[in-house]
Amino acid sequence: MIVSFLIKNFRSFKEETVFSLEASGSKGKSDNVAEIETKNGKKFRLLKTAVIYGANASGKSNVIRAYWSFRQLISASFRYDVNDEIILAEPFELSPESESEPTQFTLNFIAWDKQQYIYSIAISKIEGIIEETLKYYPEKTQKLIYRRRGRKILSKNPDFFKDKNDVESINPKRLFLSELGNSGNMFWEELRNYFIVGSSVINSSATGTAHRMTENAKRIFESNEAGAIAIKNKVIKLVQLSDLGIKGLELVEEEQVIKPDTNALNEQDETYSGIRKQKRFKTYHDIYDNNNVVGKKQFDLLKQGSTGTFALVGLSTEILLSLSLPYGRPIWIDEIDNSLHPYLCRFLISLFNHPKSNPYNAQLIFATHETTLLDRNNFRKDQIWITSKDKSGATKLYSVYDLDLEGLRDDIPFDKWYMSGKFGGLPKIKELDFIFDRLEINTNG
Repeated sequence: MIVSFLIKNFRSFKEETVFSLEASGSKGKSDNVAEIETKNGKKFRLLKTAVIYGANASGKSNVIRAYWSFRQLISASFRYDVNDEIILAEPFELSPESESEPTQFTLNFIAWDKQQYIYSIAISKIEGIIEETLKYYPEKTQKLIYRRRGRKILSKNPDFFKDKNDVESINPKRLFLSELGNSGNMFWEELRNYFIVGSSVINSSATGTAHRMTENAKRIFESNEAGAIAIKNKVIKLVQLSDLGIKGLELVEEEQVIKPDTNALNEQDETYSGIRKQKRFKTYHDIYDNNNVVGKKQFDLLKQGSTGTFALVGLSTEILLSLSLPYGRPIWIDEIDNSLHPYLCRFLISLFNHPKSNPYNAQLIFATHETTLLDRNNFRKDQIWITSKDKSGATKLYSVYDLDLEGLRDDIPFDKWYMSGKFGGLPKIKELDFIFDRLEINTNG
């Protein structure tokens, strides 16, 4: 599980910013909190869900993107050439000093082995990895596993490097963790996979995301494993109960005719045609005659279904997968409400806060504008985060729990307080009034 995530000098985040999932001491909504004990006996109270609100361009999406970039570096940097630019390093560009400084990420987390680790990287687009450290807590105090600076491996804990003590330098564009995770050693492979297969990041509004999620859902529907079948049945049931008029959902293999390309420059290509098989999602709807069901009609989900329907199929599959994995997969979602009704969003969020539907303590971190989700029955005040920008264009991220507001409790109407401006993070509409000549005009009479 994630304890905290630190961001510094990334896109709109100029200063060091910590996004924490440690719960406060409040006893309210205890189902929203997971109580975890690590290998060394240390106990954590961690939030299962957290929501981020804020005005457009205030930096909400950059919280999600920061984790995606961090994860992507761990996933792919073992393939980087020494001459590559690290395009995932995106420093704050509205300050001359920050443009030349590295981007920094630090994740404090409890891995699959129930050990607490702190993994930190500082990266530059041109120079590569400036610094990289991995620490853990075998006892109450942390110990270093390794530290590298630039090309040089400065320190290594012999307990973790019994057969790799000869490594003293590394490609400056590659993370050491990324290299170790592909070395064949099971410990390092599992630690790297905590980030790669052990977490998920989704931007619901990005081009092609719904299609990619649907392709992922296909793999679940095609699998004969018991866990995948259970997820598939839950997705089907959810779609049936979501008031979409859908009575059935299945993956059907069909033949597709490949027509010749009449615009091809090569004459041989003009005569080419063929047939290929592919699997597509089909939905089934009742046919009525005088209020009586007389048959079923099949529709192609991607061609004939609504955007919301295939968004629901893809997103619910990803969420149910996170909830079903025995190590509890954190999932980060930007614009979770995209194409989905708020009631459906509320239901999907509630799955994480209920011990029966979330037995392995998966975590959901999401950004949204949908204020109807900001229900006191859904969240505690330490689960609600706000983004706003200062006059220099830098994002400030803060928890509602940390606000010094009279009467701020877990049972207040969070949506009304937010919309009234008490939490901040609202667009300043009055500053836009001049576009429509709505500013007050002073007269002498």
